[in-house]
Amino acid sequence: MENSQMKCLSLEQFGQPLAFKQVDIPQPGQGEVLIKVEASPINPSDLLFLAGKYATLGFVPPYIPGFEGSGLVIKSGGGQEADYLLNKRVAFFRCRGAYAQYTISNSQTCLIIDDDITFNQAASSFINPLTVVGMLETVKEAKVKTVVHSAAASALGRMMVRYFKNNGIEVINIVRRQDQVEILKKEGATIILNQNDQDFYPQLKKLTTDLNAKIFFDAIAGSFTGEILSQMPNNSTAYVYGLLSGENSSVSPTELIFRDQSVKGFSLNTWLQSITPELKRQSLEKLQKLIKTDLKSEISKEYPLQDGQQAIEYYSKNMSSGKVLIKPQY
Repeated sequence: MENSQMKCLSLEQFGQPLAFKQVDIPQPGQGEVLIKVEASPINPSDLLFLAGKYATLGFVPPYIPGFEGSGLVIKSGGGQEADYLLNKRVAFFRCRGAYAQYTISNSQTCLIIDDDITFNQAASSFINPLTVVGMLETVKEAKVKTVVHSAAASALGRMMVRYFKNNGIEVINIVRRQDQVEILKKEGATIILNQNDQDFYPQLKKLTTDLNAKIFFDAIAGSFTGEILSQMPNNSTAYVYGLLSGENSSVSPTELIFRDQSVKGFSLNTWLQSITPELKRQSLEKLQKLIKTDLKSEISKEYPLQDGQQAIEYYSKNMSSGKVLIKPQY
C-alpha cells in the first residue's frame, strides 16, 4: 500500500453534517484485518447514530460512521482466522467505521462472499439479513405462527416478508402509505394494513385475535408500541428494534399488569451473544445463500465518499426506496 493516509467521512459532532477529511490508515491488531472498503450501506441505525441516539453506548465524536460493508482484505494483524482472510472478498460488520477507504474489522465478524455476489450486494449482508434470521429464531422458540411488524415496507421488512413466508410464518405488515402497500404486494405479502386507514385498529385487533399473533417487531417505538400491543392478545410481546419515531416506547401500565403484555428490546449484537456457537455458525452459513434470494437487498442509489452527506440526506427521505450505498473507492 503506497499511501499512509485515507479519505473518510467523519462525525465531528452529533446532529451535524459529516466532514469529508483525510486521516491515517488504521492498522490491524491480533485477530483483526485491514479491509479496502468497496461499498457500505446507510441503515436506519446509522441515522440514529449520527443523531446521537447511541451516545450512551460509548461512541464519542470524532468518529467514522458506518457499521457494515464489503471489500477486500489486504492485511492481517495475525492469528489463524485473520491470516486465512488475506486477499479474500468479504462482507463485514462491527468495524471501526465503514464510511472510509479502509477499515478494521475483527476476523470473526467477516464473511467470505461467493464470487457471484457483487460488492454492492454483499455490503448489506449482515445487519438486516442476520437480524431477520434472529427474529425468525425468536419466533420459532416462542412457537408463534403469526407476527406483527411495523415500518414493514423497509428493506428489512421486505426481507421479513420473503423469509418468514418461506418458513411458514405469517406477517401482519403495517405501513403508512398506499404506495408501500403496493411494494409489499410485489414481495408476496398477503396481510397489509395502512395505519392511517380509519378502521386500522379494529382490523388489527381482529387479525391478531383470529391468528393468535403474540409477537410484535417494532421499528417505530414511541406511543405506537403501546397502541399496537393494546390490540393484541393477552401475553403478547413487543420486541422494539428501532427508533424511527425518535421517542421512547410507552405502554399503559394496565396492559402490563392486567393483560401480561411485555416489551423487550431486540438487537443483532445481543442476539448473537445469546445463541450457541453452533447456531451462530449455521446462521452465517445460511447467509451465503439467502443474500442471493430471500434476504437480498435492493440497491436504489450509489454515492462517492465525498458526497456522503448528500447520500445521508437522500436516504433519510427515501428509506422505502431501497438501499443507498457509499462507495469509498470512487
